[in-house]
Amino acid sequence: MIWLDGVLGAVAPRDAGDGAALFETIGAFRGELRLWDRHLARLQAGLQRLGVDAALPAGLHAAAAALLQRSGDDVLRLERRLDPRDGVFRMVTRRRAATGVAPGGRAGGEVALLPAIVRRPAGPAAGLAADLKLRPRAFHDALVAEARAGGADDGIALGDDGALLETSTCNLWLHLDAVWTTPPLDGRILPGIARALLLERARSVGVPVAERRCDLADLHRADQICVSNSVHGPQPARLLGAAVAEPDSSLRRLWRLIVAD
Repeated sequence: MIWLDGVLGAVAPRDAGDGAALFETIGAFRGELRLWDRHLARLQAGLQRLGVDAALPAGLHAAAAALLQRSGDDVLRLERRLDPRDGVFRMVTRRRAATGVAPGGRAGGEVALLPAIVRRPAGPAAGLAADLKLRPRAFHDALVAEARAGGADDGIALGDDGALLETSTCNLWLHLDAVWTTPPLDGRILPGIARALLLERARSVGVPVAERRCDLADLHRADQICVSNSVHGPQPARLLGAAVAEPDSSLRRLWRLIVAD
């Protein structure tokens, strides 16, 4: 793991430190940061929304690529703290295997999920916006802790209205009536890079997809479940204790086309 402050040089490995920060976790595919522009656009939009200087230092992409090559890693986290006195972009690398959605793996490779009791605060109590990739991630940490205490890999966040939202690191997909369905961007979930790309590609090639509100009844009647993020793409999932099913591979096929472009 290597940290880089700004684009001038590496410093000793260290923790991210305290303080709120907006960040992106970017996977490399065949050594290339193929989704870099998407991540940078989301990062800059978030910074502008929060009233933080969104100017990017020259040479940031080259520095990121060089850092990955030097480290031998394939995942890069780029962050910008929200403290206006700290205008430095920081990068840290790690291996994709160390950021697995389902550490340890399970039969069939599915991520085992549990609907969560822990609720994301609403209104002023929420603090940091749910649709931005921000730390500290106290809610997401609590979601994972609750799920793992119950024997699952991750939890499914529920809204106060019973709507299914997302997991701690992924967008959620349910295969309902032959349509891959994902919760809408209503301000309560992250607008995932993989989510957007999968929807775009699916619509362009005629794979049925939909964005709509889903609830626990949908979760239990879905014949397939997937979770997706831009590091791992779509991964098959199931409710803890449910039978292992033969996964529909359409989302995985779409993802291979996306990262090969």
